[in-house]
Amino acid sequence: MSKSVLNYLIVSLTFIFLLTGCRKEEFDKFYGRPENLGDPIYQQLQQKGNFTKFLDAVDKAGYKETLSAAGSWTVFAPTDAAFAKYMTDNNLTTITPELASAIVRYSMTYDGEKVERLSDFFSNKGFIKNTAFRRRTVYYDFVYDAVDANGNPIKAVAANRNGSFINTDFNNKNLPFYLTPFMTINGLTATDYNYFYPGSTYTGKNVGPANIVDGEYNIIAENGVIHVIDRVLTPPQSIDQYINAKSEYSVFKNLLDKYVTYNPNTDVSHRYEVLTGKVGNVFVKNYATLLSFSPNNENYLRIDANDAQTGSYSIFAPNNDAVNAYAKSTLLRYWGKRGVKTLNELYVVAPDLIRDFVNSHLYTSTVWPSKFNVALNSLNDASKLSQTNVVDKQALSNGFLYGVNKAQDASVFSTVYGNVNLDPDYFIMKQALNYFGLTIPLRTASLRYMIVMIPDVTLRKMGFYYDAFYPSAPIRGDNAALRRILQTHIIPLGNREVPDFAGSGILEASNGEYIKYNAGKLSSAGTSDSTVVAKQTIPIDSVNSAVNGSAVYGKEALTYTPLAVARHIERYGTLVTDPYYDFYQFLKTSQIYNTTSGAITGVSDGVFYTVLIPTKAAITQAVKDGVLPGNTTTGVPTYNPSDLIGKNLISQFIQYHIINKTSVASDGQKTGAYETLYKDDNGNTSLVRVTTNTTSSLTFTDVTNRTANALLGPSDRSNVLSNRTVIHQINNYLKYQF
Repeated sequence: MSKSVLNYLIVSLTFIFLLTGCRKEEFDKFYGRPENLGDPIYQQLQQKGNFTKFLDAVDKAGYKETLSAAGSWTVFAPTDAAFAKYMTDNNLTTITPELASAIVRYSMTYDGEKVERLSDFFSNKGFIKNTAFRRRTVYYDFVYDAVDANGNPIKAVAANRNGSFINTDFNNKNLPFYLTPFMTINGLTATDYNYFYPGSTYTGKNVGPANIVDGEYNIIAENGVIHVIDRVLTPPQSIDQYINAKSEYSVFKNLLDKYVTYNPNTDVSHRYEVLTGKVGNVFVKNYATLLSFSPNNENYLRIDANDAQTGSYSIFAPNNDAVNAYAKSTLLRYWGKRGVKTLNELYVVAPDLIRDFVNSHLYTSTVWPSKFNVALNSLNDASKLSQTNVVDKQALSNGFLYGVNKAQDASVFSTVYGNVNLDPDYFIMKQALNYFGLTIPLRTASLRYMIVMIPDVTLRKMGFYYDAFYPSAPIRGDNAALRRILQTHIIPLGNREVPDFAGSGILEASNGEYIKYNAGKLSSAGTSDSTVVAKQTIPIDSVNSAVNGSAVYGKEALTYTPLAVARHIERYGTLVTDPYYDFYQFLKTSQIYNTTSGAITGVSDGVFYTVLIPTKAAITQAVKDGVLPGNTTTGVPTYNPSDLIGKNLISQFIQYHIINKTSVASDGQKTGAYETLYKDDNGNTSLVRVTTNTTSSLTFTDVTNRTANALLGPSDRSNVLSNRTVIHQINNYLKYQF
């Protein structure tokens, strides 16, 4: 090799060495461990000297390497003083490896967070300020001993979703903290905290029953953040675990168990075999989705992967005496006649009642003590219990538990709907109400109703029955007819009291039709059509009060009439002495009447109307005033004039005396202006005003301010029920133009 080549190589290698050294120096400066970065969590706690017991637990739990290596943890570290108190309080002389593991893993949450960030919800859209009060810990329960539905011992694991199980999710428990930012923005105070932790002092920096020690938080470590706490934290039980362990809730637990299935899981079974060396099936304990939530699910709704940071479940768990008392007074009240004596037997014949009873005690939200009567359960009920009913209170791993000495009186049982819901003699009506979507108003406690009950025997006689073999259309018979009939049996009360049925009156049903009551009997347009006098009314057998009204019992149904409106006018207008005689004579010879069908032009099936029929004296006056054809001197009417002017007068008169699109009765409810069938030469609708409406007075006013009163005496023909129509006799005629 020539000397010049050798010199070139020496220079080149020297340059490469210097360049590499410079790059390494830059690499180390950028990627190297910062000089001001704290040691890992384990080493920092070791250096402080007052965490020896916690570090012993870390060693026993096998987490020394984890807390000494890279990662991102938030560790709530109890001091030696906290451990000493814990050992004394629990009469312990040593910490077993199992207990050490539980303490350490429950004190570790994922992601290193300063105190200022713990109240923020780490959502899939980023942090949302001051909406979080929980974080997922490293701790989770694994396989445990259980007993299946047949009493056989099995190995089981809890569900980690509501109604299902995901193999990749370990069902980690969450650690709650009660920090000032979250508490303030949610209107919570020390009272809410101390309700569950009476032995702790609320500071606004609480983690479960512990306090974060002043000046000993936000300690930054290489692998996370340390917050020092003054108590040892141990994982609480889940709602499922707690109720299963407490004999005072055994009756309620028995009801919950009816929604449990145990399903073998190959993946968990294999994992269990690897960890323990034991071969055998492991079963997942699943709660059916019929329940509001799974009491063993440590996750939340999973709408967001981290939504357990912001929410948890709540349960008002009735003790055995409370369940038994409610079963006797309510759930089983009507079933004795069917030989059903126990809740287990009731579940067989009416499982929906048990489901609703259980769900009335379950809330998919955090029910804070100060919000006791605000949160709604899945039945849309707020708690009807008071804090005096609470005999047990627990902040559990997946929610709050209130042990109560009285069962929730759910709206599905305590409202007027409850009378249909609970009584097996009204099963078809119940199923039909549900099928047609008519139950929600009836079971809403704030909406007042009267419901007229229709027994199964009556509905079957009418051709209606329930057939479970047709799940998409289980109500057999004319569904349109049954829906209309049911709606006629539902009476909105508004702010009115339930009527005194010994008197008389008229009530508008939920579909706009009317029913009447008189001397303890009910009638409708359909019953009134009966040729058998005894069937024209339905005797009221009894009236049961509910929180939002009353249920009225009879043995028949309030039916509707298929007859045209004119047929009911004809009924009281054929004889010269009949109250509607003159009006009907004009109607039947008018241009707007079809004598064959009884149809009146402008009156359509399915639309509501009010027909106002002037008395004979009023008709006579209308003739004298030239509003109707006839002798203007004597007032004798010409019912069938030959001239077009006379025919038009009759048509216009009739049309103006028919209120369009609404029925008005003397029930004190409707006043105001309503359109009539009459239109002027320009096509404008003419109005009639209801100016007075009470149970004893009903007044109509025309466009000229003439008034006419409905005749409401017992022998008068007002509030006559027709096909979606109410007919009134009035003491004056109404004028449609000046």
